[in-house]
Amino acid sequence: MSFTPQKLLSNAVREKCLSTLKELPSYFGKDPKPSLHAAVLVPLCVNNSEVCLLYTLRSSNLNSHSGQISFPGGKLDNNETVYEAAVRETEEEIGINCSEIDIWGKMPQVQGREGAILITPVVGLIKDFDVKKLHRNPDEVEEIFTVPISDLCDRNSHGNFEFNNFFLPVYLHKKHKIWGITGLITHMFLQSLLPEKLYDFNFYNKKYTLDELMPSKL
Repeated sequence: MSFTPQKLLSNAVREKCLSTLKELPSYFGKDPKPSLHAAVLVPLCVNNSEVCLLYTLRSSNLNSHSGQISFPGGKLDNNETVYEAAVRETEEEIGINCSEIDIWGKMPQVQGREGAILITPVVGLIKDFDVKKLHRNPDEVEEIFTVPISDLCDRNSHGNFEFNNFFLPVYLHKKHKIWGITGLITHMFLQSLLPEKLYDFNFYNKKYTLDELMPSKL
């Protein structure tokens, strides 16, 4: 198996990925199961002939997680499904309409770092991806960028952050550090999408402190 779009985005790989995701456990902390729910889109896309994941850098003006890397997403509105919330938030944050997203399925829930919210990742492929179609919402998003799947598999870019005796994966990509819940979701997805020979991770390569991961305040 290779990293080409023809291989990674084939029906066979998609079905195997979704089957594996269903077997993964949900990640809950020690706190009681929270009542707030959110959804994020884990956006696959093809950029420069490479299969990538798309990330956003949150605006430094936001009250929570400002200046950190995340997937597009947010809290569910009344009577909204996780799929509806994920695509709505994606359109609001980066300008991609729901008609341009091929939804694969959902991943197990992950409890937010503060323990107050449950996050459901939704996997989707942005069809006919074109960076010119992206329209960043400046109130929420500082930057939109893509990372090739092959780069995320580079063992030299891997590290870890210890939180409550739990080791969270860290990925380096150029100036960005992908960590926290976003790093965990990335790891869960890559484990389900790729065979071990392609995704041979090495998170003990480097240990990061919170000061090294948190964005600098200007």
